[in-house]
Amino acid sequence: MIPIRYTEREFEQLCAEGKWGTPVDYVEQNANKYPDKTALIDSGGRLTFLDVKQKSDRLAIRLLEMGLKRDDRIVVQLPNVVEWVIVHTALQKAGLIGLYVMQYFRHKEIEYSCKEIEAVGYLGVADFRGFNYFDMIRELRPKLPDLKHVFVVGDNVPDGAVSVNEMRDSPLGKEHPADFIAKSRVGWGQIYQLRVTSGTTGMPKLVECALTYPSLEDTLKQRYKVTPDDVFGAFAPLSGGPSGVHCRGFGISQRMGCTVAMLEKFDAADAVDLIQRERISFGTGVPTMLAMISALPNLSDYDLSSLRVFEVAGASLPYSVAKEFEEKVGCKVINRLGGVDIGFGATSSVDDPPEVRWGSVGKPIPEITLKLLDEQGNDVPQGEVGEIAYAKTRGSDRSYYRDLEMTLEREAQGLARTGDLGKFDEHGNLYVVGRRKDVIIRGGQNIFPAEIESMLITHPAVFNVAVVSMPDRVMGEKACAYVICKQGQILTFDEMTSHLVKKKVAKYKLPERLQVVDSFPYSGDGQKVMKRTLSEDVTAKLKAEGVVF
Repeated sequence: MIPIRYTEREFEQLCAEGKWGTPVDYVEQNANKYPDKTALIDSGGRLTFLDVKQKSDRLAIRLLEMGLKRDDRIVVQLPNVVEWVIVHTALQKAGLIGLYVMQYFRHKEIEYSCKEIEAVGYLGVADFRGFNYFDMIRELRPKLPDLKHVFVVGDNVPDGAVSVNEMRDSPLGKEHPADFIAKSRVGWGQIYQLRVTSGTTGMPKLVECALTYPSLEDTLKQRYKVTPDDVFGAFAPLSGGPSGVHCRGFGISQRMGCTVAMLEKFDAADAVDLIQRERISFGTGVPTMLAMISALPNLSDYDLSSLRVFEVAGASLPYSVAKEFEEKVGCKVINRLGGVDIGFGATSSVDDPPEVRWGSVGKPIPEITLKLLDEQGNDVPQGEVGEIAYAKTRGSDRSYYRDLEMTLEREAQGLARTGDLGKFDEHGNLYVVGRRKDVIIRGGQNIFPAEIESMLITHPAVFNVAVVSMPDRVMGEKACAYVICKQGQILTFDEMTSHLVKKKVAKYKLPERLQVVDSFPYSGDGQKVMKRTLSEDVTAKLKAEGVVF
């Protein structure tokens, strides 16, 4: 399937430009170079690189034998298990397109996803952590006329479902020529997977991911100093988030022939146990994971000396969280910029000083062009805040599924605006200061929440902070700070103000209300603080107090 953004002529020109390695290429290369090396580890066991090749070959052929055709779409809902990678590889070999969705999706989201892509199949587990996914899809089938197949991973395969394990393990005969799969596999420049955005409102947008990017892994390999001896830890879901295939940490591991160890669901104690047991050296996840690991009371009992890099994304990285993690664990924390619908943008290097690795998202990677724009679409001077925008390049040319209008609307003048605000320092490092929609306009003056959060998080009593807008009859808006305190600590309004004044914060930027809470509301994937919910909460409090109407 050709991405919606390209005409036939543009696609022909794209394909003439050259070809880079694809995920299937990496699987084949690793099977030849490291056949007996452990490729994948989950809670149920491990597979070698040769296992991955052979099992994905079998699954791809069995799918084609069932009558599935090139560009048929399948909704894939799997936790972090070795079969996830087998399925991801097999679908590409068969020329099929998988829409990879998160485990927390339920009836509403799955029905929407299946209908949007006219899915001919659903592939998942029968049940997982107390929820019966097979019952869900069985209840939905009358509403999904295109859905012909239900595939189930694992030993528990209900009547009416097809066993993925049997398909991947059944021996192949000689009825197919040696190049059977080679003829069917997804070609360079074509869509090889679909992803969902993790928005905080409404149904997720579906994103086309095509095999059109250059080898971003080369740049990241250099910045992270990855070698084939590294063991990659997938602590976030492979179906989305920083460990996902659309993010480059997993891509590097596949390209380099690294072992990948994965957690089905994140738990801090399970994570450090996995790091110690498998000698994980390169981890990916979200900032919350760092905080949870650092908070383990028995952290010093574990040998985490193998861990040298932990890359985070998906949410802002509190400076104090990164600092505490590095001090306790001894590895380097790296922050990066990217998104499902925009691609990889920037990252720091293991050679960068802590203030760059923690405070910024580093420098743009060479394959990507980033700009900072004002409201009129003009470039802003170095050091000033602007909206981060991606220039259309091979590394950032994703499109919304079959929706050319939405794709082009996002990319006015060849630039894809992200909604994130940032500024470059004199060394070319990019600092994200907040979301455009989160900017607080107090009497005509802009307050960037991330700027205040980055300073307030350094207070010794503060564990996490979110600065949001609250209504004001005179100024229009003012800043309110929601704070989670560290265990046993307290923070008063005066202490908060004094701390920020010492940081030389302009008076108009100071939060004018403090709400100390036990937790924050998060989006379904657990990565984004629902700031709108917090703003609604403080607005309701102000109305109850008679301050606003």
